[in-house]
Amino acid sequence: MSTKITLSQTRQDEFNIKLGRIRQYLGKKGWNGVALSTQALFAFATAGGDNHVSQASEYGIAHVLITGDTVTVLSNNIEIPRLKAEEFDGIDTTGIEFWDCPWYEDHKIVGEIARRMGKNPYGSDSGLPGSTGISDEFWALTYGLTDREIERYRVLGRDCSKAMEEALEQVKPGVTEHSVGGLICKALLDHSVRPHVILVASDERVFSFRHPPPEAKKVKKHLMAVLCGKRGGLIINLTRMLHFAAKLPPDLERKHQAVCEVDVAYNAGTKIGRTAKDVLADGIAEYEKHDFSEEWKLHHQGGPTGYQGRSYRGTPTETRVVLERQAYAWNPSITGTKSEDTILVQNGSIEFLSGPTKDWPTLTVKRDGKTYKRPAIKLV
Repeated sequence: MSTKITLSQTRQDEFNIKLGRIRQYLGKKGWNGVALSTQALFAFATAGGDNHVSQASEYGIAHVLITGDTVTVLSNNIEIPRLKAEEFDGIDTTGIEFWDCPWYEDHKIVGEIARRMGKNPYGSDSGLPGSTGISDEFWALTYGLTDREIERYRVLGRDCSKAMEEALEQVKPGVTEHSVGGLICKALLDHSVRPHVILVASDERVFSFRHPPPEAKKVKKHLMAVLCGKRGGLIINLTRMLHFAAKLPPDLERKHQAVCEVDVAYNAGTKIGRTAKDVLADGIAEYEKHDFSEEWKLHHQGGPTGYQGRSYRGTPTETRVVLERQAYAWNPSITGTKSEDTILVQNGSIEFLSGPTKDWPTLTVKRDGKTYKRPAIKLV
């Protein structure tokens, strides 16, 4: 079960804030409306509503059409009753229209949106006929989190951390990477979190591949597990590692200490107003300090997150800046090891939304007079 907390804002409050942002954007662009059907932007616009059925699609089974004075949810007659009953709990739906068509006439949904928009300019995230595609400028509306989103995100982070640790507690040598992935998925679902990305690698695969989906390979001695867990549209990203031995090999121990120090360089450097390329430079300098100057080139290093696994990546040329109340997930790696958690930037400091619980071993990293605890490789 997920952690229970009392939210300071209601869902209606968050929904109203989102409508205000979107309508202000419509006015700025001169659009009469915007139709959102991706799972991410449907969730953002509806303060956590879920329009997914298929896990494999970026798009959901319903559109939300927002104009200057109306909100309409459009889908077929299979989906609308459940959406209205379950996905708008806590929102006053008296001002929301739920439009449906027979399931065998799904094509009418696109036509209905076009009819409502007429010849007026409007935007969409799915390339609807006559619409203008949304850009990074629209996605930026999702970056500054509301009070309620932050509170939801904190709970999600704790639930994802607990789910990962509960799953890895059950892992023994001889199980397959697929089995490890299954344990993680089960633990996430037990905490009411939807698996978004699951990566698992063991032994030589950890040293060979930075982005490894699980295989039917049996675990022997060394394991990396990565999850991206989603709830209410928000995504937590984290990595944990196991080693089945009494102690780490000295080279691996040195690498993991180094990668944690790179991780802290990124996280500590994620300050409001700094560009992503400047934060990246902090991490690259830390790689160089530990004589791993080429490792950052072997895998992306992360970037802002929230309603996307990464909203964009920190690169040597990325000039977008860190914003107040924005979430980030940096994920530095050195061959055989990795460090990753999700943070929130707020009030001039960072907060780890995910992070090891008291039962997971940690390493201490000091930087700029502060002490940080990062997940160690757990010895089993």
